[in-house]
Amino acid sequence: MKTQYRAVVVGGGVVGTSLLYHLCKMGWEDSVLLEKLELTSGSTWHAAGLLPLFNMSYSVGKIHKYSVDLYQKLEEETGQPVSFHKNGNLRLARSQERMDEYRRYSGTASTIGVPYHLIGPEEIKKLWPFAEVGDLVGALYHPDDGHVAPVDLTMALAKGARMNGGEIYTQTEVTGIRQKPNDKWMVSTPQGDITCEVVISCTGNYARETGRMVGLELPVVPVEHQYIVTGAIPELAEYNQGGNPELAVLRESDASYYMRQEADGLILGPYEKGAPCWALDGVPEGFGQELLAPDVERLEPHVIAAGKRVPLFESAGMKECINGPIAYTPDGNPIVGPAPGLRNFYLSEGHSFGITAAGGSGKFLAEWIIEGHASIDMLGVDPRRYSAAQSTRDFIKAKNEEAYEHVFVIHYDFEERPAARPTKTSRVYDRHKDLNAAFGQRYGWERPNWFAAKGQEPLNQYSFHSRRTNWFERVGLEVVGTRERAALLDLTPFAKHEVSGPGAEAFLDSMVANRLPKKKGGITLAHALTPTGGVESEFTITREDEDRFYLVSSGAAERHDHDLL
Repeated sequence: MKTQYRAVVVGGGVVGTSLLYHLCKMGWEDSVLLEKLELTSGSTWHAAGLLPLFNMSYSVGKIHKYSVDLYQKLEEETGQPVSFHKNGNLRLARSQERMDEYRRYSGTASTIGVPYHLIGPEEIKKLWPFAEVGDLVGALYHPDDGHVAPVDLTMALAKGARMNGGEIYTQTEVTGIRQKPNDKWMVSTPQGDITCEVVISCTGNYARETGRMVGLELPVVPVEHQYIVTGAIPELAEYNQGGNPELAVLRESDASYYMRQEADGLILGPYEKGAPCWALDGVPEGFGQELLAPDVERLEPHVIAAGKRVPLFESAGMKECINGPIAYTPDGNPIVGPAPGLRNFYLSEGHSFGITAAGGSGKFLAEWIIEGHASIDMLGVDPRRYSAAQSTRDFIKAKNEEAYEHVFVIHYDFEERPAARPTKTSRVYDRHKDLNAAFGQRYGWERPNWFAAKGQEPLNQYSFHSRRTNWFERVGLEVVGTRERAALLDLTPFAKHEVSGPGAEAFLDSMVANRLPKKKGGITLAHALTPTGGVESEFTITREDEDRFYLVSSGAAERHDHDLL
């Protein structure tokens, strides 16, 4: 192991090995990966290996699509088998509301180029002959979906990284990370110190501990995830012997579970209510490739539902129940990108669907590191979307457990979830509450989304069937009142920055596309652009004096805009 590298990747799960692979493929061959134990230790080794393309987020959807495309050609490139199974995926719908969610998703799928089909019960039965379909409205079918062997995939990525000049050292624990005055980083290990330009944390269950090495409180903590593996099922064995294609991965969203074929048996993985966070106060010393004690009782409602949907599962014997920690974030999306407030320190953490996300997150984060920006919009996974108030122990426990049990709920636009609220309130919160405000949370702040009428419950009501929301009329009255009379706005949750001193005007003028206000008290709406001409941030800029400007921007962009400035 050398004492100097261009980049150090910390963590040897599938996410870290993918990042090293992509850094080396893009020309940063002087990069190294350090793993505390062995490759795949942590969560990768016990993952079920599913590759779900379904995601309502543009950023995450693009990440997942790239991964699935990469995994199909990785074996040919490296000579290392990855056990890729392109057997498709069926997401069942018991209700028209669920089908409408799938129709809503179809716009995202079409935009990012993911093939899909909306099918009826008869087609479901053809694809899954062992399923009962009498109560189903339809399904979303992804022909390119499937599963992979996580350990094999990791080894293929590691081999590809080495083929392109990368180095990997296992049994090499990172014990400290600090930045030198010259902006270079020193990474300490029992085998010696390494100096490098860039550090990337891909430490999964250890994200909180790694973050604290550099003064970060990350909103990442694992949640227990269980799945059941059955023994051989005679009907499935006969099906396989008949030369039939592997059954598609089956997801019954309304019962919150996935099911896939495993040789002559089945795997059932529920996302149950009550699944607890694990290692809130740090991963136990010596924990690496161990599992947690199963809690089969917690899975009982999902086991019953799966037996009704697939009767042969009901009679199958349970071979084992796997319970392992999977890293989560408060909104369920990973944190991928620059760490807030630090130069040349990046994060790829909180991957609750790490097998699916590893390829794409490695690709687009490598672009961000090397070229200064990613080729896709990464706003949905930017680590700076969280405030310090959203990284406390109590907040992430409540929100990460909520995110876990909401994996299969219907995803509506403008959805507001209740856990860990209120977190931050302005001085007029109680007044807004007295005025019957329906609150939303952004960046930890409680903000009025709209004001309900007297006697009306101030809660969002969600439906794909209604062309208008239950707040449509009330917001309309606010708009008319503002235009025809006046409105008083609470801007407390917005981000505010002051840029002042000699050169302030020249600095801002070089950063934003619009002209700056010329007169004292003048206001301009201006946009900072990406290197490719896209919108990076939006600022309302007020000139307070000759060399002093007051900038107001989105509350959720506070950390992002601070780093930009």
